[in-house]
Amino acid sequence: MAGHGSAHPAAKAGPGGGDASPSAGTAAAPTTTIEEIAAAIGCAAEVSVQAEELRQGGCESAQGPYRIATFAAEQGLRSWLTEAQAYGGLYLVGDRWVVTAQSADALGGLRGRIGGSLENGADHTGH
Repeated sequence: MAGHGSAHPAAKAGPGGGDASPSAGTAAAPTTTIEEIAAAIGCAAEVSVQAEELRQGGCESAQGPYRIATFAAEQGLRSWLTEAQAYGGLYLVGDRWVVTAQSADALGGLRGRIGGSLENGADHTGH
């Protein structure tokens, strides 16, 4: 399966695009949904990818656009995050979900509402 199209370069399935199919015992619905995260942000979610291994979408608030992805398995989240972090940026990561935004303040405020940990992508500021 090829990567899933999106405007954000990091917003695609991880390496292999989910070729390691989770077994029935390891795949489960994420503990937090895209819709729940969007409600915590204060916007309405628009889902752009609906697949067995992940759901991906986003919304926009006064603080700017947010991209949200939820995963059927922790391994899918880690694969996606490893690939996405090569592009830099900051990621709010929870239990089988990840949120990106254009500002650290936006993610920090959201973290106070839904939890998770902030993880940095690669630093591309050197010349």
